[in-house]
Amino acid sequence: PLNRSQRDEALELQGLVAREIVRTETARARIAEKQQGAVGGALTRASQPIWRLDPWIQARVEVPTSLDRILAAYTDDFRVYLRDPSKHMPLHLTIFILAFAALLAARGQVDQWAEDGKNVSRVSAVFNHPFAAALLLALMAATSLPAPTPYTMKQLFGALALAPMIVLARPVVDPKLVPGLYGVGILFAMDTLRHAFGGIPPLVDQTLVLVESIGAAALLAWLLVRTRIDPRPGEAVSYAGIRPLRRFLAGLVLATLAIGSLAGILGYLQLARLTTPAVLIGAVDALWLYATVEVATAVVAYAVRVSPLRQTNIVRHHRASLETRVHRLFVWIAVGAWLARYLDYLGLWEPALASVEALLQTRYQLGSFSTSPGDVLAFVLTLVVAYLLSATIRFLLQEEVYPRAGIGVGISYALSSVFHYAIVAIAFVVALGLLGVTLTQVTVLAGALGVGIGFGLQGVVNNFVSGLILLFERPVNVGDAVQVGDIQGWVRRIGIRASVVRTVQGAEIIVPNAQLTTQQVTNWTLSDRQRRIDLPVGLSYGVSPARVIELLEGVANAHPNVAQSPHPQCLFMSYGDSSVNFELRAWTDYATWIQVQSELAVAVYDAVYAAGMTFPFPQREVRLLSDPVNGTVGQASDAGKVSE
Repeated sequence: PLNRSQRDEALELQGLVAREIVRTETARARIAEKQQGAVGGALTRASQPIWRLDPWIQARVEVPTSLDRILAAYTDDFRVYLRDPSKHMPLHLTIFILAFAALLAARGQVDQWAEDGKNVSRVSAVFNHPFAAALLLALMAATSLPAPTPYTMKQLFGALALAPMIVLARPVVDPKLVPGLYGVGILFAMDTLRHAFGGIPPLVDQTLVLVESIGAAALLAWLLVRTRIDPRPGEAVSYAGIRPLRRFLAGLVLATLAIGSLAGILGYLQLARLTTPAVLIGAVDALWLYATVEVATAVVAYAVRVSPLRQTNIVRHHRASLETRVHRLFVWIAVGAWLARYLDYLGLWEPALASVEALLQTRYQLGSFSTSPGDVLAFVLTLVVAYLLSATIRFLLQEEVYPRAGIGVGISYALSSVFHYAIVAIAFVVALGLLGVTLTQVTVLAGALGVGIGFGLQGVVNNFVSGLILLFERPVNVGDAVQVGDIQGWVRRIGIRASVVRTVQGAEIIVPNAQLTTQQVTNWTLSDRQRRIDLPVGLSYGVSPARVIELLEGVANAHPNVAQSPHPQCLFMSYGDSSVNFELRAWTDYATWIQVQSELAVAVYDAVYAAGMTFPFPQREVRLLSDPVNGTVGQASDAGKVSE
């Protein structure tokens, strides 16, 4: 039991937590109110039209004071940022120094790769500008949401970050678009200045928004004219789908800028702040995230080219595919981050989340079963994640674990299949729980399905169980050469219901698993891959059998693909009608036995004739008889076959 002092301390802590919860909820309510007001008050006039004289007189008085206030605020915050360690200035400086040193050291390796003729396009754009990349990483850390950097410094660093962004994006951007990057940087710097004034006096907002709108519209029009492409005859089809989309997006942006200009002129500051600056923020965020993706992709591309990742089988066999997929993942993450940041800037992020949450939590009752779109989404995502997890684990096992452990193809396929079935089965049970299906309902459903399975799906169940037998008992493995009835080929896959056998002719035969477990199956490669070649050889009478045996065994021993254990062997088989029959037996790998048999037959043919021996062949002799009385000639019957 707690004593009195401990109870008092616990009550005090509970009160402190309750007060902090109230403060947090109050702050969230104020933020939501501001966000709703930012959108809802868009059509409220907050200032006089720009052509009125009064705003100019007021601005003439207030601008010098505002400038002094802005400079003082920036100076004070900069001093706090430099002197107060809690603002993490030393950490940001350390990030810059370490990143610059690492990128500078790695640039020599990248240059060496380029001299060796290797493709380093993914890394050269970043590692050729180590200062810009390091500065961008440091500014990203300083302007992130969790960073305790003063707000004014975050604004300033956000504007300064455009410089390294442009430097990194310039090598991979169409040269015609490079001036547009500088134009966006200038306009964003102007918008940062507008934010610094904080709307006091309002004329500054109106004037800067108007200048930004006109400048952005002029820049967009100039870029459209500069990048206008008249499709050539061979390029018309590929470019036809891009032109309408580009026109639509350009028209939408120009209309937004026109609304911003008009709103700024008329004094609708809230609407002006939601239009033109929104376009600039969207463009700058896109440029920011683009540069971030390029830096991250370059770091990954460099990492997989050096030890220890370079020595892994995954990198050796799939480096290009790995880099492409990682880049694609970064792009999707960047798109999601851009959308979230943009909606947050517009004040729509919280309302959008609330709407989506309300939609996902809507319940639908079907008898005793209740579910919601969120449950269905969780069900689908669980299965998708389980499948991706299973595919990733099987890929890692196949590329890294099995080769290093010396596990054969058949065993590795069985283990991977077991992992796959186990993960999918567990995920399916979990997904059913997320969907709202209880174990009792699953049991009833399984019992009802069991009756149908017992009567109507006997063959499917038989094949399924046979597939499990094949995976665990392994009488047939993936990659084995088998013969099932008239089908002869290689096993490519052992599925749940059926297996795939690829024949010598290239056809893929679907064989039910039950046929592989209940019928006679010839597996040529179950325990080893050796195949014996039986080559019959018939020679003319008069040859020396001992010499023939020595000759044929010598031919087999001379072939590079004939195994020496078991040793090639030639046997005297029989006396034929017109030949002495021998048989040459030699062992080789199953994958090449047909080719080796053909080559041995050719070599035996040449060796027999080179040794002065001959092969018998059938001949037909016809005798012509003449009639001395009538002078006619008739054809007699066959005299028989002779060997020569």
